Amino acid sequence: MVTISQNKDLNKIQTEIAECLGFHLNEESVEVRAAKLADRLTTTKNKVLVILDDLWEKLDLSKVRIPRPQMGTTCTVVITTRNEYVCERMSCQEIIELKTLSDEESWCLFKRRTGDAVESTSSIRKLAQKVARECAGLPLALVVLGTALKGEGSPEIWKTVLMQLRQSMEMDLLDVSKEVFQPIKLSFDYIKSEVAKSCLFHCCLYPEDWDIPKEELMHMMVGGGLLIGLETLNDAQGRVDLLLNQLKARALLLQGSSEGYVRMHDVVRDVAIQISAKDHGFYVQAGQGWRNWPENIDPNCRRLSLMGNDIQDLRPDPMEYPILETLILRGNTRLSSIPETFFRHMGSLMVLDLSSTGIESLPESFSFPTNLKVLNLGNCGFLQDISHINGLKKLAILILEGCPVSIAPECVAWAQNLRFVNLGFSESHPSSLDIYFSKVLPSCRRLEQLSMNKFVGSFQGLISLRHLTRLFIFEVVDFDNSLSHEIVLEGSWPDQHLKFDICFLERRRSYLLFSSDRRVLQLKRTRNLANWVKELLQNTVSLLLAEFPQTELIAANSEIPLMAFTRMEHLQIVNWANLEVFIRSEGFIGFVNQLKYLTIDNCPRITWAPASWEYTMPKLEELRVTNCPVMKELLQFDYKSPGPRILLPSLKILELYGLHKLRQGVLQLFQCLPKLKDSKIHDCGVKCVLSFSFSEALPDPLPTLAKLHIENCPEMIEIIFVTDAPNAPNASLQAQCCFQGLMHLTIESCPRLSHLFSYKQAISMQNLRRLYIRDCAALGAVVISQENEEKASATTSTSATTATSASTSTHAGLPIDRLTGYFYNIAA
Repeated sequence: MVTISQNKDLNKIQTEIAECLGFHLNEESVEVRAAKLADRLTTTKNKVLVILDDLWEKLDLSKVRIPRPQMGTTCTVVITTRNEYVCERMSCQEIIELKTLSDEESWCLFKRRTGDAVESTSSIRKLAQKVARECAGLPLALVVLGTALKGEGSPEIWKTVLMQLRQSMEMDLLDVSKEVFQPIKLSFDYIKSEVAKSCLFHCCLYPEDWDIPKEELMHMMVGGGLLIGLETLNDAQGRVDLLLNQLKARALLLQGSSEGYVRMHDVVRDVAIQISAKDHGFYVQAGQGWRNWPENIDPNCRRLSLMGNDIQDLRPDPMEYPILETLILRGNTRLSSIPETFFRHMGSLMVLDLSSTGIESLPESFSFPTNLKVLNLGNCGFLQDISHINGLKKLAILILEGCPVSIAPECVAWAQNLRFVNLGFSESHPSSLDIYFSKVLPSCRRLEQLSMNKFVGSFQGLISLRHLTRLFIFEVVDFDNSLSHEIVLEGSWPDQHLKFDICFLERRRSYLLFSSDRRVLQLKRTRNLANWVKELLQNTVSLLLAEFPQTELIAANSEIPLMAFTRMEHLQIVNWANLEVFIRSEGFIGFVNQLKYLTIDNCPRITWAPASWEYTMPKLEELRVTNCPVMKELLQFDYKSPGPRILLPSLKILELYGLHKLRQGVLQLFQCLPKLKDSKIHDCGVKCVLSFSFSEALPDPLPTLAKLHIENCPEMIEIIFVTDAPNAPNASLQAQCCFQGLMHLTIESCPRLSHLFSYKQAISMQNLRRLYIRDCAALGAVVISQENEEKASATTSTSATTATSASTSTHAGLPIDRLTGYFYNIAA
């Protein structure tokens, strides 16, 4: 499903369809992208439904390369539009008009939104029914207005609402009817908070169907002086989040693609734009495809958005906007320069967004908007010179992410009121800004939030930043000196509420998982950890430890304080040359009971994992053990334990790589991983995946396993191995049924594997959908069976290959007719 809206973007349409089909389009050429997309749509074995939502004009499907000849067989296209003419122009096979709701349906929907108050008296009920009828059966109007009137029990209010709905109102929105406009306008009028109204109007500054970042809204409202009385940016964000939730509760906003975003229904946006333009000085032409500066802009407008257009040149004469407070030119990628006098008459400007433009420098007139508080220059990939921000003494929020700046201001007076600085948090655009800001930071006495690529120097420079609530540093250069030296008075820094992501490594490990509250620390060995680091560790939720010299991780004499593990959710142990055990004493197992993600990588001396897994890590969801060549046991076997034994009850993902000494099966049959969904076993010495005693008859130990990938396991003989099988040939064929939920199975480079499953096992695997086997030289059959050959042949699909010998069948019993893909390459 792709939302098109008024400005169709072929690149966006192609990208979204490709992502839904599970692949990426990295090419820039629309034609090349179209060819790849067409190939996938015509060759896929699955049927594809493409929904093109909110189409305003004809879309040539051949340019996207949605193949018309295959429509109805492999690909079906559905469009939604407000204009029947679009359906006719696109030669739709069938046109379905969405009728308005009947009076009864309208009343049911309206009553559901208003609540029981409309039934409190017969007079209110009659008035409410008349109000619902004024919405003309249009669901959006009923939902928005009904939500605004929720709980109202006064007949006078209902009479007033009815009267206002019946009054005619001048409006010039071509695609919004009066029956929709009036209820939305009335719902807006019922918002009592002026700040909430302003928050809604600021959402209009973004293009249609845009994911609107909550943090950016907060920046604009702080910069515009609309959140008075809030001491910190965290307080301001909390207030904005509350306002947005209130607007969503009134059905004026929608949830965005993730928690940090909101969206606007395009009709609500159209109505809000008209209201904001008439009474609040907003001028919005975002995403309209303008190539030149619009001529009809009111010089008395206060907030102007030309975001997402194609403007290449700005007028050379000074722009006369004396009361303009917010200017957004984001996304005009062809805009390469700004005239030197452009900002001369913008003395009231407080918020300026020039992000994602092609500018190389800032003009001389940049010193004139002395009231500027928010400056967004993010992703200006050619910007070299920002020296003209020198006069911006009120600047509070500065974004320079993705800017290769080499010329910065000489003095630092402009930085004294900075509260938010984002220099980037990636390796893609390194710049001299890191060195510059590492020196400037002590002057930023009010700084609350900082994100930067490299911090160059000692952490001593951060002592003065008493207001920090968020500190994200991609790499600390002088890490050893910083970690081992006490830089602050004990207990004064860091604050326990600080959110942080700090890497004290030469090279950041990009696969570290982030916690929801962003408390991430990456440490490399040091001689003695300072107290401030230990305090930071006790608030860490995601931790990576590299190259520490200890033989055990969790121990009384460990460099890492035990209490640091009590809140830990993500933990990675990397390159510990001497590590022998994870936890030696069972007295410490309770310290990691909050752990959800664990990675142990390149620890050449560790021989086994923790004992008592089920008690040690009850919340563990993902486990990765890689490059531990002498590890002999992963899940320790307790042969004295009677009956089934649940291990790691929350584990969903298990990845093993480079465990050459792991000789036994990964799992004994009496051990159960009840929630495991995905497992990968690469380059390990295992002989099997499961092993069990011939006499055992227990439930499937992996009931939820859906994906299994086995690769480069030269010692693997069987998938399921009988440990005490009698001497009778093919005793392993009696192995009980396992892997009953398996959907995807991949096996590569297992040269000793002679077969995969017995017939009894195969017929129990009715969920299998994809089977891939490659480079297994000894594999004589996928399924081997001593069962009745006629029974096997009858069960096998007619398309399946039959027996390779008198007692074997290539894939007898497997649900071949249900497989969406299977590939055999027995010999490489």
